[in-house]
Amino acid sequence: MQNLNTAIHLYSHNDKAQLLLLFLAVALTTVVMALYFSKKACMKKELEKKQQEFLQKEKDNKELKKDIKQRTKNLKFALQKAEEANRLKSLFLANMSHEIRTPLNSIIGFSELLTDNDYDDQSKKLFSKQIDNNSRHLLELIDQIFHLAIIETGKTKINFQETDLVKLLKKQKKRADNLLEENNKKISFILKTEMHSNISTDKEKLNLILNNLIDNAIKFTKKGKIELQCTRKENDYIFQVKDTGCGLKDDEYEIIFDPFMQGSETLKKIKGGSGLGLSNVKNYVILLGGKVWCTQNSPQGSIFCFSLPAPPLNNEDQSKLFQYQLFKN
Repeated sequence: MQNLNTAIHLYSHNDKAQLLLLFLAVALTTVVMALYFSKKACMKKELEKKQQEFLQKEKDNKELKKDIKQRTKNLKFALQKAEEANRLKSLFLANMSHEIRTPLNSIIGFSELLTDNDYDDQSKKLFSKQIDNNSRHLLELIDQIFHLAIIETGKTKINFQETDLVKLLKKQKKRADNLLEENNKKISFILKTEMHSNISTDKEKLNLILNNLIDNAIKFTKKGKIELQCTRKENDYIFQVKDTGCGLKDDEYEIIFDPFMQGSETLKKIKGGSGLGLSNVKNYVILLGGKVWCTQNSPQGSIFCFSLPAPPLNNEDQSKLFQYQLFKN
């Protein structure tokens, strides 16, 4: 500092003024440079922020476009499904008109013939039989429509209770044998089941499910056999109704449980029906906590399967099941 003061004293007043201006210029330059770099840093930071906002908006726009595209696709699919459902319902109503009129006309026609004295008692017995068959067919159609309406309104009541499964299946076999006899079909109906405990389920709904599947098997099987089987697999009972009937096409296995579906047009014309039976089966199985599916039976026919929750096995049940499997093997 002493050296600096000595140096300043050596300069003239003019030189001192120039030196002071030089220091001021350096200081001012330093301040300006500091402000410049500070502003540059702020501008850089602001630019980076703008770039981030732009990239985020671009990303959001892409996601929005993707979301709009997906929603548009979903809406188109929903519209197609709605149009298909509307078309199927229209076909269903047209078909129902035919399905209901046919048995009604038969009932009316044969009822009139019963009052005609030109026919003998044997003929009148045949007329009575036709009236009975058509009345049952009409009742079945109304019943299927009723069950669909109850399911769609969400007012289906499920009453779980302990049910003797073997007893229930034996009654199903007896019913099936009677149906085969009534329809003059020379088809074997085989019941296969294991020894197991009771099942906690809605007995009425389980019978409705089996009635639909067995009735379909009888309707579409001309020769061979129908097999009703129940086995236990871990925590489920697996029910199977196998037939040696006409079977299904490969593309029909996925839609056969949809409402108003009956398989191929040929089967619809030959066998008739509401197309609601298997849809009701699916809905009731789901309500009972199970799953339903269909596969091809080899070499011919179909296998309709569904599962229901099984109760835990106690020691006695496990012993019976083990003895049964030993006997079966």
